[in-house]
Amino acid sequence: MPNCPDTIPATMRSRCALANGLEILGDRWTLLIIRDLMFTNRREFRHFLASSEGISTNILTDRLQRLQGAGIISKRPHPDHGKKFIYELTTAGRALAPTMIEFALWALHTIEGTFLPQPLLDMMENHRDELVEKIGRGEYLLELDLR
Repeated sequence: MPNCPDTIPATMRSRCALANGLEILGDRWTLLIIRDLMFTNRREFRHFLASSEGISTNILTDRLQRLQGAGIISKRPHPDHGKKFIYELTTAGRALAPTMIEFALWALHTIEGTFLPQPLLDMMENHRDELVEKIGRGEYLLELDLR
């Protein structure tokens, strides 16, 4: 391995790429937040709370902080509300698009009863490169009613 140190840094349990990726992404809530930021117009704390999976406030706060600390998302002040924030995927977060697409398709084709909205499924199966490019530009794909 090129430039592979003999010791593991204190912040890591292993040098395994998958193990270290799982340290950041390895729970359901983290992936659902990334899903919402990547594929929908959810950008605010209250939007994530309203998702059908029912994340609790304390878990959501923790996962947003972890994702921000890992450089996967960024947080900026809401332009219309001084106490609110807008969350967005960073370049590193948007780079997860191919993985998220393949994971969603794997679940759809492997787990009975799994669903993807038809416009998103069509993009994933028939226009994958265009979808990855849109995500790379920070464009969301599904307009949800966020009232």
